[in-house]
Amino acid sequence: MFWTRSADTPIQRQRDLSRRLRKLERLFPLQDILAERLDTQKVQAYYSECHAAYRKHHSSEGATHMALNDSGRFDPDGFREHLRRIEARWAPRPPADVLELGFGQGFNLGWLAPRHAGVRFHGIDLTPDHLALATQRMNAVGATNVNLVLGDMLQLPQADASIDEVFAIEAFCHAPDLSRALAEVARVLRPGGRFTLFDGYQLQPFSELDADGAKAVQLAARGAAVDRWQIPDELVAIAATKGLALEQIETLDRQVLPNLRRLDRLVGAIIRVPWLARRALARRAPARSRNVLSGYLLYPTVAMGLLGYREIVLRKAPA
Repeated sequence: MFWTRSADTPIQRQRDLSRRLRKLERLFPLQDILAERLDTQKVQAYYSECHAAYRKHHSSEGATHMALNDSGRFDPDGFREHLRRIEARWAPRPPADVLELGFGQGFNLGWLAPRHAGVRFHGIDLTPDHLALATQRMNAVGATNVNLVLGDMLQLPQADASIDEVFAIEAFCHAPDLSRALAEVARVLRPGGRFTLFDGYQLQPFSELDADGAKAVQLAARGAAVDRWQIPDELVAIAATKGLALEQIETLDRQVLPNLRRLDRLVGAIIRVPWLARRALARRAPARSRNVLSGYLLYPTVAMGLLGYREIVLRKAPA
């Protein structure tokens, strides 16, 4: 089910969320999933098992993040909107060194690097499959100004004060230790350097959510291999202790909803008949099956204001 304008009231949203959770209970051991703890190996497994599905159902060009569309209708060109926003801040002169945390299949660096041949681009990612796919993409677009490495954002290989710009598009949510990850970003940034994040965030603490809201928020995270969503105010406060001051925060819920609505329709069609859905999901890799949780719960939780999509820009103090 997806919402229509005529059915879009708070009470109807709450009832719809409850129906969705009941349907998912017929397909997944939800309490077992909620009780699990995610680690690096499970995040790697998620992306290794899902990269072909991302290509088939999400972005044929290899984008692994949500599109941003101002028009209210899904358009795959919106996968580049994050990059345009980053690029717009580079005028009149691009930075010398740019680092992407979690480069995925190489969509972002494959778009930016050919457009800025004088910039040294760096990328780090946990997943060996991503390194192979992104390397293929760099070769295909002729991007010789990109250095890709396997690694962990809790221990970046870059030297102190060696990077002008760090960005992460729906990747920093996987940081298992937010304080340490922010400290690493602050360490590698040059004075005056910038850290730009695009991601989904939990907007209220669990103590302020009802039982269904809390369960939906947690399950949407687990379906995307996220242990728990970060909270913007908490991230900004921790960043300040590491020397990263808030420069800008922008709400992008309206822009991300067309993509979430598209995924909602796709998943709704897959699980419409529970016994057929169980049979279909049983044939899939576990992480790909669980991705149904995110596809079915992200749209309602963002529309209800339980989760939100934000652009957060942090800046290291100049020397």
